Amino acid sequence: MPIYLIGMMGSGKTTIGKILSNVLNKKFIDLDVEIEKRERKKIKMIFSQNGEKYFRDIETKILKKTESEDAIISTGGGIILKKENREILKKHKTFFLYVPIEELIKRVNIENRPLLKDGKNILFKIWYERKELYNKFDKVDLTNLNEFESAAKILYKICEEKSEKIENDFQNAIIKITGLKELKSKENIFVSKTVNRIYGKIFTNPYVLNDGESIKNYDNVKKIYTYLIKNKISRKDTIYGVGGGTVTDLIGFVGSTFKRGLNIKFYPTTLLAQVDASIGGKNAVNFENIKNAIGTFKIPEEVIIDPLTVISQKEENYFEGIVEAFKIAIIDGNISLFLNNIDKIKRRELKTIIEILKYAVKVKLDIVSQDPYDNNIRKILNLGHTYGHAFESYTGISHGLSVGWGLLKEVELSEKLGNKSKDFNLIKDFIYNILPSEIINIHLDKNQIFKYIIQDKKIEKIEKIEIPIIKSIGNVDLEVTMLERLS
Repeated sequence: MPIYLIGMMGSGKTTIGKILSNVLNKKFIDLDVEIEKRERKKIKMIFSQNGEKYFRDIETKILKKTESEDAIISTGGGIILKKENREILKKHKTFFLYVPIEELIKRVNIENRPLLKDGKNILFKIWYERKELYNKFDKVDLTNLNEFESAAKILYKICEEKSEKIENDFQNAIIKITGLKELKSKENIFVSKTVNRIYGKIFTNPYVLNDGESIKNYDNVKKIYTYLIKNKISRKDTIYGVGGGTVTDLIGFVGSTFKRGLNIKFYPTTLLAQVDASIGGKNAVNFENIKNAIGTFKIPEEVIIDPLTVISQKEENYFEGIVEAFKIAIIDGNISLFLNNIDKIKRRELKTIIEILKYAVKVKLDIVSQDPYDNNIRKILNLGHTYGHAFESYTGISHGLSVGWGLLKEVELSEKLGNKSKDFNLIKDFIYNILPSEIINIHLDKNQIFKYIIQDKKIEKIEKIEIPIIKSIGNVDLEVTMLERLS
């Protein structure tokens, strides 16, 4: 069935439509492009040579043809002017992409925009003439949202609720499309600023946290303790962490320490948090610029993973999660899920993201359930993290991308320790494919790395460290090695 996007010029219908088509693996049709193909001339020329009525008649003919398409269809700004068009659009899923007129004026390019031949300010007149017609359709407010955030918000309108439990007795994890809707009537929600900006209408009086690693400190812990005391939160109450790994880490730590433990539920919204931070019960805050220096173990009552929220992420943040999931695949052995789907991964195809989530969460739960307190086999999940945490602390580059850098360094270490495998090239090629070259090419010397590695909780003695060593894909062992070998 067709899904139509309508809205003023500059509202992002084409850009967002292409993202939605990639995510949903549907055909994309741009009505203006189809008109130009048919007429073999630009829209500006059609208007000047044939007039607007001629253009509108052609627009209606092509619109009718798209009714049988299973596609995302971007329409022209004036599609709603004709009653016949509105009746067609009303029969199908049609979304009005609303962007404030002030923002449209900043965005829009007058090139090939015949209605703007007298200047951009004409947009005010066009908007007031059309807004009543636009508002007859399902409105999606995209104020202050970028194209990926906009696509994610629209997906909440397109996709139906669907859930699947990841079977494991250790922790309750559910993959649920539109999972954030469960929070509509909940209290004690702690949400990141970005998530609140996109999905804020779902939440009632949330506690909004800043984005990023900077929130994981004792100042925020004390502020949240004060909030919980003021709101008379008891041990029987539940608090909700909604956001990326920094939110789940912080709220997990607060929930595990306040009154000796509250009920916690996580709604991780980044791919990295979904495959890593929210799974396994580790909670921590940073101290003295040392990542996760102070922490606890506490399993949340439930983790609801909504794959739609992944679509909202900036590219580098999205690939952070892919790196972490790929790390799990190196340990488990199924890297073909990644190597065979690189194009779908880059397009953020929803089915592929769900497959990666199901796989990575299940494998991680299988590992941590054998070693809840990180005493033996669970330490294998630190693959890429010894170098990665040091790199992250020194450069300030985000966690997942730092782990990607760390994976490359730990492949080099494995080779230095005498392990030879053709699998190493597969690992390197995939990381090179998704990690920005400017990160791959950063070099840290021995002293820069050691400054942070010696604070690592995996240190056995001051001169030795326990570190996962890759022998081959699916064969990763923990070994104690001399620190000097890491240089």
